[in-house]
Amino acid sequence: MHRLTPTAGLEAARSPLRLLRAGAPAGRRQRHRRDRENGRRSFTLLELLLVIGIIMICAGAVTPSVIGLLANYHLKEGTQHVQAALGATRVHAIDAPSTYQFRFEPGGRHYVALPTDNDALGSPGPALSSDGSSLAPGMYEAGILPETLSFQTVASSGAPPESAPLAAGSDPGWSSAIGRMPDSGEYAKCTWSAPILFRADGTATDATFEIVDTRGAGYRITVREVTGEIFVHAAETESLR
Repeated sequence: MHRLTPTAGLEAARSPLRLLRAGAPAGRRQRHRRDRENGRRSFTLLELLLVIGIIMICAGAVTPSVIGLLANYHLKEGTQHVQAALGATRVHAIDAPSTYQFRFEPGGRHYVALPTDNDALGSPGPALSSDGSSLAPGMYEAGILPETLSFQTVASSGAPPESAPLAAGSDPGWSSAIGRMPDSGEYAKCTWSAPILFRADGTATDATFEIVDTRGAGYRITVREVTGEIFVHAAETESLR
């Protein structure tokens, strides 16, 4: 007759529990696992929807600011290009030497600066190619503002000129010069402003015009007669830096 020791009794009591655990139906375990996985997926989807909602709210709040920043960037960039073209025109007039005309398209986006002296256009020289058939590269300025910008004329408060400036269509010097541009067709069909003259002695025509965008914001550009200097101001108060 065998006696059970206390340790053996404990082992015997634990054996049925181990058997029950080991024999638990596989289907039940899989079902519990699926339930836990489904619960995790539902919670993740809810989080995703919340994040998407927050992003949409933030985007709606930020979008107007981003659009405004882009509009300001295009306005400033376009104005700086025109300012640089005016400065280059003054330098060309001194270097050629020749009188240059800078004209812009009122209500439009085109601008161009060309030498218009008959002496400069009559024979090959610094302003013309070697054969005299076209303007020399780098001796004229031309460009187009971004689509959201346009030129606007400003009434001058100074004394009227001694003689009215010639319109582009009736100015032989302008017609001759613009016909010698490589892409003259695009510019010849534009309606141009009165000329802003830059002379070989560094002087210029007093002139003021504006570059504005679709919001009504803009920069005012002023050319001084005695010095030929170009000044640019935003909203008539802040200088463009």
